[in-house]
Amino acid sequence: MNRTLIAAIAFLSIGTSAYAADATGVWQTQAGKNGDYLQVKIAPCGSNLCGTIDAAYGSDNKPVSGFKDTGMQLIWDMKPDGADKWSGGKLWSPELNVTVGGKLALQGDTLVVSGCKGPICRSQDWTRVK
Repeated sequence: MNRTLIAAIAFLSIGTSAYAADATGVWQTQAGKNGDYLQVKIAPCGSNLCGTIDAAYGSDNKPVSGFKDTGMQLIWDMKPDGADKWSGGKLWSPELNVTVGGKLALQGDTLVVSGCKGPICRSQDWTRVK
């Protein structure tokens, strides 16, 4: 095998690994008690990750027009914390209207989002949309 081919294969495998560890993009939350769900856009904020509400959907899967929290920040300053993990930031729950310490863990096209307030912890599995 020539060196150019070896270098190309190495580059492609690195690129694939980097994509797998990329939590940026649009994610769909789990449905709330009434079946509504959000789409959250996660993007870099410095060397950390932040997320804002991109859209809201009803239990009928139709966009909720005029959703008051569209554009609100939902995730603040999640710092890299090992392979495919982020922590040390904050999460806001619109359903409960509380802000908690949070963690993110990427598992393929699922983002496990978890947060605790005191002894009470919750987590959701979000699905990649884009």
